[in-house]
Amino acid sequence: MVFYVKQGEMPESRHTFQSRQNLLREELFGEESFDGPYSLIYHRNEPTRVKNLRREEKTNAPNAVNKEFIHRHLDGLKLDREGNFFTGRQYLLLNSKLYIGITKPAEKFNDLFRSALNDQLFFVHEGSGMLRSVFGDLNFSAGDYVYVPKGTTYCIDYTSDLVVFFLESSERIGIPPRYLNIYGQIKEGSPYYSRDIRYPFLSKEKRTGRDLYRVYVDYTDHYAVEDRDENPMDVVGWDGYLYPFAININSMAPIVGKLHMPPPVHETFSGKSFMVGTFLPRKFDFHPRSIPISYYHSNIDTDEVLFYSSGDFMSRKGISKESITLHVRGLIHGPQPGAVEGAIGKTETNEVAVMIEAYDPLGITKKAEQIENKDYMKSWYK
Repeated sequence: MVFYVKQGEMPESRHTFQSRQNLLREELFGEESFDGPYSLIYHRNEPTRVKNLRREEKTNAPNAVNKEFIHRHLDGLKLDREGNFFTGRQYLLLNSKLYIGITKPAEKFNDLFRSALNDQLFFVHEGSGMLRSVFGDLNFSAGDYVYVPKGTTYCIDYTSDLVVFFLESSERIGIPPRYLNIYGQIKEGSPYYSRDIRYPFLSKEKRTGRDLYRVYVDYTDHYAVEDRDENPMDVVGWDGYLYPFAININSMAPIVGKLHMPPPVHETFSGKSFMVGTFLPRKFDFHPRSIPISYYHSNIDTDEVLFYSSGDFMSRKGISKESITLHVRGLIHGPQPGAVEGAIGKTETNEVAVMIEAYDPLGITKKAEQIENKDYMKSWYK
């Protein structure tokens, strides 16, 4: 949950009407039944109006084929462009709550989409575009995180060079609770603030002009496809705390210290069984004898995923942009041979990387096996 937003036309009080001649249809858009964050959305037409509903199997449904516990390196540069922003999602890692992957769309998508089961978080590695939802239009560009709550009806426009690292979660993706005070406001000392968060702007123009509107409702292994004769993006107003938003990494202020700071200080988003962190360009530790590089560590309770976006990743060799590493629980990992010695005396880093720590074990997909560096486990033995 972020902050309260109010846009457009709506009655003076909820569950009321202003005019019988201009009756708006109020939709409660909320998570966790009626106890979680929510918004009230006001439609011109009945949002339940569906002319036809059919099932369509997904050709890219996520499925784990390998759960062997070894450290892995996946080379995202080997993934070709395929499909659109939705059908072209290439799932690489997953457990019962999380789906992680990359999308490099090759074509446009002219219909609408809604995820029935998962919150979605996109890190825009390259490219730009606009997310158009029932809440309005939200521009995004490289370096943006874009959050879309489950149940949101939207479409998306994007440039031909778009590359996105994504996370889908059956749990709510939110601002880490330790960044919030008891009133729900982001605390001083957090790596970003409320003014850094961008939300959609609702256009006053009516979204009409088509005889058929098709909505692909994602149920992980299949779509329920709605055929509608009225536009579900007919919203004239909304208010509340649940909506898509974006935040750019250039707005964030990484936390630094005298000695090495552990990964939780780089936390950006969280759920009940995972956290998302962002490693950004920053000054290194200022102790005169500091070792400004991550220590050797065991992920006793987590599997650690890193998506490398840009910069110099000094803790390991053979890594480039769009690389993904998986470091599993039970096996110690850390800097590769020579990295500790090479780090001494360094004063800053220019890396950009996204980290996901999953508390439940992750398996890999067939797609991930196709782009895996099979010698990665040997990289610590030189």
